[in-house]
Amino acid sequence: SPGLSLYFEDGHDDLDDFGFDEYGSECDGIRITAFLDAGQDNLTPLGRLEKYAFSENVFNRQIVARGLLDVLREFSDNENDFISVMETVARMSEDGEPTVRAELMEQVPNIAMFLHENRPNFPEAFSRYLVPIVVRYLTDPNNQVRKTSQAALLVLLEQGLMSKADMEGKVCPVLLELTEPSSDDDYKIEAVAIMCKLVTMLTKDTVEHLLLLRFCELCSDVRLFQVRKVCAANFGEFCSILGQEATEKLLMPKFFDLCSDSLWGIRKACAECFMVVSNCTSPEVRRTKLSPLFINLISDQSRWVRQAAFQSLGRFISTFANPSITGLNFYADESLSESNDSTGSPTSDELSARSELSLTDAQISDSPSSSPVLVDDSEHSSEVRGRLCSY
Repeated sequence: SPGLSLYFEDGHDDLDDFGFDEYGSECDGIRITAFLDAGQDNLTPLGRLEKYAFSENVFNRQIVARGLLDVLREFSDNENDFISVMETVARMSEDGEPTVRAELMEQVPNIAMFLHENRPNFPEAFSRYLVPIVVRYLTDPNNQVRKTSQAALLVLLEQGLMSKADMEGKVCPVLLELTEPSSDDDYKIEAVAIMCKLVTMLTKDTVEHLLLLRFCELCSDVRLFQVRKVCAANFGEFCSILGQEATEKLLMPKFFDLCSDSLWGIRKACAECFMVVSNCTSPEVRRTKLSPLFINLISDQSRWVRQAAFQSLGRFISTFANPSITGLNFYADESLSESNDSTGSPTSDELSARSELSLTDAQISDSPSSSPVLVDDSEHSSEVRGRLCSY
């Protein structure tokens, strides 16, 4: 068997044949490799892993789940040993104790990164052993396990560790299943949230072919306001990824409905993402459809919706500007940069345009304090309407 390091951070010299039972909470500092190499029985380290991974004692199983990364470090050089460990991981993922499943899932991103850096066959091993666990835990009956799997999935995507094939063939189908009209309410709300977070990490084709129609359906979910609110808050991300054609043909009608939703929190979310949506439309749609819609938000009965609309006004107006004149580009994340098309000293038209944008933004800028300052609607609404209508 491979030479495993025998030491304990907490100073214990040995372990009895019953695992970590007698040490209680102090066992958190014990190396899992020492745990497996304690040779008071005739088992090999892998045999001991098997023994404690499926022990009747929950604490032993938790310790093994928590130390899986160390185990893989010790056994990854030998292909047969590596496969044995990964098969043990797959079997452990079916543990009936939620705390064991949660412990295991917390280790998955670290395990995946280790395999990515050290295993030439990482994509195959990751797809075969770990992806099914992450996907299955998205539907786990335990809330903590589901939350842990959702967080792990986002980390795996952010690190670029999950393939497009796994996303399209394994993850998206589960999200679509969980967001069906007949799905459990809690599962549905969670799935919508994770879908909206994933969309920025997926390709346009994947979003368009797999998620677009479902997202449109969810925007009109009449029973769960939480679902509509998540959709409204992430509406701009879908528009940015899908582009102008899909935005105008499929998403715009849903955006109109959300902007007139009966709940003010949903209308407020629409006001906050208005600039991003506007960036994804043609100048004609911006002028003839979005401007009247924005005026409605500025005149909304809820002061919080009005406040959000006034705070978005400058950014919305900026989408009407021609970068070749203003010398400025506004991006979907609302960042601002100098346009490459603008060269030399600014012309009088450029200065006029920049002055207009600066004036508007100054009038509706956020308060420097932590609490928002509500704009006096009676003082500014008519001016805003006139200014928008002039574009």
